[in-house]
Amino acid sequence: MSYHDDKFYGFTNDEIFGSIMQNKRFCKAIIQAVLPDVNVVSVENIDAQKELGTKSDKRSKPVRLDIAVKDQAGNLYDLEMQVNNNHDIGPRMRYYQSSMDRDTLDRGEPYTSLARTYLIFLCAFDPFGKGKLRYSFHLYDDEDKNIQLKNNAENIIINSKGRGTNDVDLLNLQKLMNDDKIEVAGVFKEIQNKIQEYNDDPKRRNLMRTAELRMKEETAVAEKRGREEEQKNTVKVFKALQSNVTVSEGLAWIRANTQVSLSDEEIKAILKEK
Repeated sequence: MSYHDDKFYGFTNDEIFGSIMQNKRFCKAIIQAVLPDVNVVSVENIDAQKELGTKSDKRSKPVRLDIAVKDQAGNLYDLEMQVNNNHDIGPRMRYYQSSMDRDTLDRGEPYTSLARTYLIFLCAFDPFGKGKLRYSFHLYDDEDKNIQLKNNAENIIINSKGRGTNDVDLLNLQKLMNDDKIEVAGVFKEIQNKIQEYNDDPKRRNLMRTAELRMKEETAVAEKRGREEEQKNTVKVFKALQSNVTVSEGLAWIRANTQVSLSDEEIKAILKEK
């Protein structure tokens, strides 16, 4: 059975993003667009979908990096494509950063052995609503911004819906993320041409379609978990405010006055918690 699909799969598609970023020249150009002040002479190693645990605690939640890169100087880069806004970008970046650090430091090594890291989130949305194209974060003293905690880590967010730069490469990266046509010849035009080649290849298109469906499924699962957690918090708040009611009375009130879709057993378990 043939499947006709006219949809254009762009740079933000998981399969395309991974394929493009495994080209060292393309990868270097994108990193340099995000970090114009960093001199990346060469990209030495690229890992797509690299899974990090921790060397000290195998029970810790693993992190799967979209694109993990190491340059000639030993600096580490993690590039993540974020299509959906799950309103968790701060905690998410914190966990990714800590996982990168733990994965590069063996027991007994001094903290000064930590590599310089750049955590880059390419977002198809503005997580802060300020309209900036590029957000960059460091650690400073709250009262005196001249005092910086130099931990050799930088977190950068590129908002494809933002504005406020004249940097040609960064603007081309923005066009790439938004599927806007790049007119001027150069590496970003080459990337866009390569993406078109992928779209014209039936086998590639099937991979891209599968990647998109997988992303939608993962998003749906995350949203479901978020709703369930919010509903559990609603029951917990009720329990804290109405600690004198019985479990049966609490269940009846929640069913009559809220949209909580948890099962009766789940609600009762929360109401019974000490």
